[in-house]
Amino acid sequence: MTLSLPRPVRESDFAALNELNRAAVPNVNDVGVPGLKRLAAQAAYFRLVDGPDAPLGFLLAMTQEADYDSLNFLWFKARYPRFLYIDRVVVGQGARRLGVGSALYRDLIAFGANLAPVLACEVNLRPANPGSLVFHERFGFAQAGTQDTEGGTKTVSLMVRSLG
Repeated sequence: MTLSLPRPVRESDFAALNELNRAAVPNVNDVGVPGLKRLAAQAAYFRLVDGPDAPLGFLLAMTQEADYDSLNFLWFKARYPRFLYIDRVVVGQGARRLGVGSALYRDLIAFGANLAPVLACEVNLRPANPGSLVFHERFGFAQAGTQDTEGGTKTVSLMVRSLG
């Protein structure tokens, strides 16, 4: 399959993106369509890769200027004066290992190169998401810290990568 280039999300995409997002729980939080729209309003980058019938995956990122109360976002905000934060990246189960995530990350890195010096994200350590950890390390991310969230039921690796 030849992948399309990532494109900006449109209003008509939200229902399909919500389905992708829900299928990725617990690696991302279920926020519903209203939550995705709230995140989109804060996003500096919100793009998807189209499939033949529906989106294959999407990525949403925001700068330090976002009015966002996520514990992980706030961790980076307390430590980095300028950054681009990946709030969520979701690739549908049937689209994994097709290069969707890599296409989104390459596009985001090019997009963010003049926007911020650091690209930041978190990856679940508990419950473990080893595939995501390997993926991020392959893209040059390194752990900057860890944090327990959701009342101690989750532990995340807080990761950064230079955009310079």
